[in-house]
Amino acid sequence: MLEGHVFRTFLRAELQQSVVFQLHEFFHGLSAPAFLFGAGLTFVISTRRRWIEYHHWGEPVAARMRRFLLIIGLGLVIHLPYFSMRKILIDASTADLLQFFQSDVLVCIGIGLILLQGSVFLFRTETRFYVAVSLITVFICFLTPFVWDVDFLKFLPLPAAQLFNGIHGSPFPLFPFVGFLFAGAIVSWEFLAAGDRGDERQFTRRLALAGEVLLLTGILLDVLPVRVYPTYNYWFTSPAYFLVRVGALMLITCGFWHLACRFRETPGLLTVLGRESLFVYVTHLFLLYGSAVNPQLNLQVILGHDLDFGAAVTTLFVLSGVLLACASLWNFLRRDHLAVYRILQLGGSGLFLYYFFRRDF
Repeated sequence: MLEGHVFRTFLRAELQQSVVFQLHEFFHGLSAPAFLFGAGLTFVISTRRRWIEYHHWGEPVAARMRRFLLIIGLGLVIHLPYFSMRKILIDASTADLLQFFQSDVLVCIGIGLILLQGSVFLFRTETRFYVAVSLITVFICFLTPFVWDVDFLKFLPLPAAQLFNGIHGSPFPLFPFVGFLFAGAIVSWEFLAAGDRGDERQFTRRLALAGEVLLLTGILLDVLPVRVYPTYNYWFTSPAYFLVRVGALMLITCGFWHLACRFRETPGLLTVLGRESLFVYVTHLFLLYGSAVNPQLNLQVILGHDLDFGAAVTTLFVLSGVLLACASLWNFLRRDHLAVYRILQLGGSGLFLYYFFRRDF
């Protein structure tokens, strides 16, 4: 994710036209689906441990919903058009509001996790939940081209309209991207069930085979001369590309499972990055692109968009080191100095909200 954003942002235009960079773009296109896929994986792992508790409203569900709403809130903060609530209410144009309410990865994850939690409420048994999520994933895959032909802004409030498709600028709308989160939930459920039976290795073989089948199916669907959709866009809405990406994610999951079996001791830094992935994601966006809070103090403004390959790689390594250090410190405070962690967390949030609601411009 970080490598792709750095190269896409800073590498000079002629280098981005090369065949190598276009191949790079294909693999970089897997980072957001992988983020969503991983969110589905972890949702099922945490849910299955406390399945009964998540069937009714109580503190476990309330705490979970607060986390999901925080994720959505962070997604909105990243796209604030102005660092002033008053200016947004008075001066914000339609374009500003479309930017503010766009569905990015965090919003898509937050909404998707809320939908999964709602499914746990609705379908009380594991089998019903699994079947429902599987069917919804299939529907999302094959209905996405139709959904992208609808201008929801004509009959829905703007915040809701931005969730469904990308025709007004949402980079990661629910169709098709929440399907990757649901696919991760399905794979996680199957893996845990295989663990109960003691046949994880056999499951990974079946998962790898399923990934290969989905990859080939997606490729074949694209080359077939038959077209069933009024508008067909392979890179954004087509079921073919959805299947290719899900298949690739399944194969990647199998690969990492085998690596984990071979190297039982996970490097500490990788564990920290995994635990603090949300912190790293939000921080790197503020550092790279800025926001309403720091519109000029960011790397995009400072470095420009005309770096050669060597300078871009250097920027990547320096930024990676900074983020790793920040994530390690944040994880250390969370683990060993919770009081300080809470003070920084609540204090930073309080300062942000104070200035956001008090500023006139």
